[in-house]
Amino acid sequence: MPSDRKLVACMQEHEMKTVLKHFKKGATESNVEAIQKACKAFKSLDSYRPHNRDNFYKYIADKNVLKSLA
Repeated sequence: MPSDRKLVACMQEHEMKTVLKHFKKGATESNVEAIQKACKAFKSLDSYRPHNRDNFYKYIADKNVLKSLA
């Protein structure tokens, strides 16, 4: 099992803010909600297993999630 720091918890606001910070995006309420929605979609896909932080960053890039953020 991967260590906790390599996983991503979609409903933890502070974790979503860390993801936004990684991509140099503001931690506005709308951005946090958008990244949480993307995280839930990411976790529903078997093609991005294991569902860890690295694969979530890959998903964000692959799906152009940043384009929809302020």
